[in-house]
Order: sequence, then structure tokens, then C-alpha cells
Amino acid sequence: AQGNIAYGAYPRLNLSHTRNRVEYDLLTRLDDRQTYNGTLQYGVPSRSRFLPRTIDANAGHTRYDVTFDDPVVKRALGNYDTAERTNSYGMRLTFTPWTGSSFNPTWSMTKVTESRVDSTGLAPVSTRYPKAFNQSVGFSSNYRLTRWLNPQVNYQIDTIENNILSVSTFVLVNSTYVFAPGDIKTINRSANASVSLPLQISDIFPKTKLFHSVNIISGYQMQDGDIWNNVEKGLSTQKALWIRSPLRPTNPVAQRANLTLRDTWNSTQRWSPLDGYDLRGRKAAWRTLSLSNNYVLSTQRNEVTGTPSKTVSRTLPDAVMSISQLEQLWHSERWMANTQMNFKYSKRTTENVGSTLNTEDSFGTDLRTIVIKRYETLISYNQRASKNKDLRIDANTQKTKHEDVTTQVTFDIRKFRITPKVDYTKDTTQLGTGVKTQDVEVITPSVLVRADLALPAGLRLPGSAKPLLFTNRIIWTTSASLAQRRSPVTVADNSRLFSLNTSGDYEIAKNLRMTLNGSAQRLWHRFLKEEDFISYAFGTTLTFQF
Repeated sequence: AQGNIAYGAYPRLNLSHTRNRVEYDLLTRLDDRQTYNGTLQYGVPSRSRFLPRTIDANAGHTRYDVTFDDPVVKRALGNYDTAERTNSYGMRLTFTPWTGSSFNPTWSMTKVTESRVDSTGLAPVSTRYPKAFNQSVGFSSNYRLTRWLNPQVNYQIDTIENNILSVSTFVLVNSTYVFAPGDIKTINRSANASVSLPLQISDIFPKTKLFHSVNIISGYQMQDGDIWNNVEKGLSTQKALWIRSPLRPTNPVAQRANLTLRDTWNSTQRWSPLDGYDLRGRKAAWRTLSLSNNYVLSTQRNEVTGTPSKTVSRTLPDAVMSISQLEQLWHSERWMANTQMNFKYSKRTTENVGSTLNTEDSFGTDLRTIVIKRYETLISYNQRASKNKDLRIDANTQKTKHEDVTTQVTFDIRKFRITPKVDYTKDTTQLGTGVKTQDVEVITPSVLVRADLALPAGLRLPGSAKPLLFTNRIIWTTSASLAQRRSPVTVADNSRLFSLNTSGDYEIAKNLRMTLNGSAQRLWHRFLKEEDFISYAFGTTLTFQF
């Protein structure tokens, strides 16, 4: 059953009730669940900055009873008569301290208790204990201080408690502790806070041309979490809204199993330096010049069963430069179009304080263009190098290097779209002792052919006034490649692998589709002839839609 009450500007109220009963004849068991829910929505007519603009609230109550009628069944271990009660509450408010600003707090809580009647002994024993507790508290806000200064602040913490519903025994320093069901619990908390400050330079200096397009977004993020085990049931976490202030359990067997504290500072900058200038002709291509960079500093502190560790990660620079319409600058617009180049460079360091240091540098570039209005061309190059260092002995332990080059052209021949492609990759790994453990070079020429054919047709059946229409759409995709691997270090990486894959999707009608697919592979090993193989696979699927 459900209903709602709405009258004018008064609060809008929604109420609902559900009941679900399940009977098990063999066990003489009855499960009876009743749920009551209510929600309230109210738009406050006052425009005071101290009163909320809207109020959203909800409440719920669930009664879940499990009973056994047969006394013999009740005496079986685990067949308890239980009465579970769940109460849940939630609220969300929206405030507008001043124009352009907002403050929106939220809160929700769910509490579960249970009563149990144990009839396995000589006389029934009744117990009552907490079973679970969940809470989420937070807020989102922004504060427009000036036309260009509008910081955003958010925070939320989630708490999950689960009581242990079995008898627990612990031995600590020659002392034995026994806890009844529900007397101890596990606590899992996670919190996330963020502060963000977006800045548009044109809002601060509207007359500037050079820095007109500068956009800077800086911020701070906090991500914390902890896990506690064997905490006494009487410890309340309802007001423990800051993980960096540890809980204070009095139970001697309580333990913080895990703690993670992560602080991240980041800043993203974007700039098109010539976008504000009136450049025409061939020089107009310079207006498409775009620069971006990202800076990240992350500090993470961990503690696992009392053992601390600290990791510091830095990313600077993480820069990208791109420019379009290069055919105008190269005087090649007669045979080139939509020409664009991108350059990327980044440097990242990850330090496990007092243990290891990893440094990674990467560079990449790509060129995209359309040649003579027909051939979509891509050329790309990427390079990545990393170095691992053991800080305890002040020595390099490993160096790796990766390079790849890709060249591909896409063009159409009638209804077929063809993409020939060549990939080149080279990976090397060298230990701190100078021993090279990996040196693999792979050259892979390939071709991809795709066709999308539509051949609609109709068939007139005897006695039918309208013909039976067939869509007859075929999407066919086939690829073939030959991967040639060479390595002077590992014998296994010296082979040629030919691969062929084909797939056809035949749409006979709107409700009838057939898919055919097949693949084949052939490997020739340069040294290990026993590794040579031939494999193939075929499949088909017929789909009816009603």
C-alpha cells in the first residue's frame, strides 16, 4: 500500500507499506517481513540565508521475524526464532548563503538490532544485541567570493559496522577473552574530501589577449580509510567523523587492521596562446596551437597491523602540445587536409620512502592528415624509459625501455574500407648488474578490410498482397597480420605468427540475424620447430527477435 499527501505549499508526504510472508512446510518455518517507508519534500518559502531552501527527509522501519512452530525443529542448531528490527533515517538540506553560492549537507543512517530465542538447551534463552550500523555524513558546497573566485569544498565519510554474531574466543598474554554474539564488531570507515579552485584568466584580466584562454584548475583531495576489528559494541562511531583522529576502544583485543591516509595536490593548466589574436591567412593555423600540463603530488601513508609505510608520487611535467591546419603552414593544402600534430612528454616518480624509487619518462608524437582527399594517414612514435633504484643500498636494480612506431593508411574502394598498417615495437630490460633479460623486437604488417553492404529485396508469397521484405544488410570485417618476433636474448621470442580473423554479420530481416566468424593461425618458430602449430576456429549464431 502507498499514498501521498500534497496540499499547496505545504510539505509533500509519501507513505508506503509492504509485507512479504514465506512459509516452509517441511521446516514449519515462517518468514514475515514488513516494511514501512516515508519521505518528505518541502520547499521553504523563506529566502533567508540562514534557513534551507529545500528539505528532503526519509525514514523507514522494517520488521523481519523468523519463527519455527515444531519444537523438534527448534532444537536443531541454528534454528533460532529471531526478530530483526531495522530503522533508517536520512536528510538533505540545501542552503544559499548568498547569490552564486551553495551549501548542501546530507546525512543518512541505518541501524539494525536483533532478538534471538535459542531453544537448543533445556530452557529457551533470549538475547538481544546490535547487528549492524551504517552512516553516511557529508556536504557539498561552493562559495562565489568574486566574479572569478569560486572555490568548491566537499566532504563525505561513510561508516559500516557489522557485529560478530557467533561466540568469539581470544587468548592474549595468557588471558582468555570470550565474547557472546553481538558483543564485538568490525568497523570500516572511508572518507573523501576535496577542495577545487578553477580560475579563468580572462575573468580576472578581460583585456588580455596573450593569456585570454588560460584556464587553471587546482585542488586538493584527501582519501582516508581504516578498518578496526574486535571493537566492543558500546563504542559509538556516530560522531567519529574524522578518520585522522583514531578511535579509542577499551577492548584489549581490539585492533586497527588497516589505515590509509592519502593526500593529493593537483593542478591542470590549459592555454591557447594565440587564440585571442586576429591571425588570418596561413598564419591562422597558429591560433589552433594548444598547450596543456598536469601536475600531481600524492603522499600516501599506510599502516597494516601496526607496520607503517609511506609512498610519494610526483608527476611533472605531464605536457601536451597540439596544432592543427598544418597544411596551411607547410603550403601543402593542395594535397593535404585536416593535418594535426601532437607532442606529449611526462615524467613520473614513485618513491617508497626508505625502500625503492621508480622514475619513468615518456615521450610521444603523432601526425594525422588526409592525403589527396582520400587517404586518412596516421604516423605515431612513442618512447618510454623507466629506472628502479633500491634506496637501501643506493643502487639501480632495473632499467626498461619501450619504443613503438605505427603507420597506417585508410581508404575506400567502392563499398570496402581498407586499412593497411605496420607496427614496430622494441622492449628491453636490463638488471642493475648489467645483464640484459629482455630484448624483443616485433614488426607486424597487417590489413583490415570492412564492408557494409545493404541489398534490400522482397519476396511475394502466394495469397499475400504485400511482399515479404528482406533487409539483406551484411557487415563484413576481415583482418590479417604477420607478427615477426626477434630476440637475441630469449630463444622463445624468435618466430613468425600469421593470424587471420573474419566476421560477417548478416541481417536478413529486422528480427532475423545471422553471424558467421572464423579465425586461423600459423606459427613458424625460428629455432624450436616443436613450437610450430596451426589452429583454426569457426562459429555461427542465428538470432531471432520477437
